Amino acid sequence: MINPEDALKILLEGNKRFAQHKSIHPNRCNETRQSLLTGQKPIAVVISCSDSRVPTEIVFDAGLGDIFAIRTAGHVLSKEVMGSIEYAISLGCKLVMILGHENCGAIKAALKSYKTKKEVSPNLQSVLNHIYPAFEKISSDADENCAVKANIEYQVQDLLKKDECIAEKFSKKEILVTGAIYNLSTGLVSLI
Repeated sequence: MINPEDALKILLEGNKRFAQHKSIHPNRCNETRQSLLTGQKPIAVVISCSDSRVPTEIVFDAGLGDIFAIRTAGHVLSKEVMGSIEYAISLGCKLVMILGHENCGAIKAALKSYKTKKEVSPNLQSVLNHIYPAFEKISSDADENCAVKANIEYQVQDLLKKDECIAEKFSKKEILVTGAIYNLSTGLVSLI
């Protein structure tokens, strides 16, 4: 069984290949697909934004069954997302990564709404409400990339605060929980 640090290393090595245009596209063959008929054993769960410019498996040069991917606007953690993370851990995931990215439209919208108190639709407001607490720790003139980093950090802390199951596994070093940011221009993922 893979350990949390090795899972992180595998993802970051895959990202490096992707950023250098040297992707090997692992585990995307018929044999892999057939082997997954009986179940999955992903090494990591990545909670990322639903932005079409940040496709998780491609960014980490991963294949079928490698990553349990959860995508929401603004990489927010609703109860459904937290339940999905718990399920991924039960499958054997040793790494939980919250991946944000530069120029995030959801963060931009949240920052604008937070500053102007402008009303939005109830469904969008539900997403923004998960982001607003991150802004309490940044200055009122902070730019959107500062807000993205603050949101990643907040979501990591919120996950460990609100989900006892995950927090216990993290404290026992059974899993690793980390935040990261994707640079749209370089293609590189950096840990926060």
